[in-house]
Amino acid sequence: MILDNIPIFGLLRSKMSWLSDRQRVLADNIANANTPGYGARDLESPDFRNLMRVQTPRMASGVTQANHIPIKPGVNQTATKSEKAPDWETTPDGNSVVLEEQMMKVAQNQMEFQTATDLYRKSVDMIRLAISSR
Repeated sequence: MILDNIPIFGLLRSKMSWLSDRQRVLADNIANANTPGYGARDLESPDFRNLMRVQTPRMASGVTQANHIPIKPGVNQTATKSEKAPDWETTPDGNSVVLEEQMMKVAQNQMEFQTATDLYRKSVDMIRLAISSR
């Protein structure tokens, strides 16, 4: 069985690959914290929620009794758009790396990678359990 054929594994592999690339970029930022004229960089996050919608089958929800709350088609409760203001400062020598901010991003990146790794491991364990219980 090839695990790439299962959508959750492909998504987790994509997420972990992006997080690895982001870790390299953040490490470059920290390494160049004292380099004059260096601008802090970050990777743009892919829309994993949209990838999940595309790769997984959608279950239709519907009203099964007249007393249920009706579902309005086309209403997306999570469709919000937020704009993020620039969050770094530029020093007099032109460097825009704020070490505290970069370290927070590294910690967040590490937590997300650990979460993806745990999900991957748990999914493999579930498949093993299903195979062994036959």
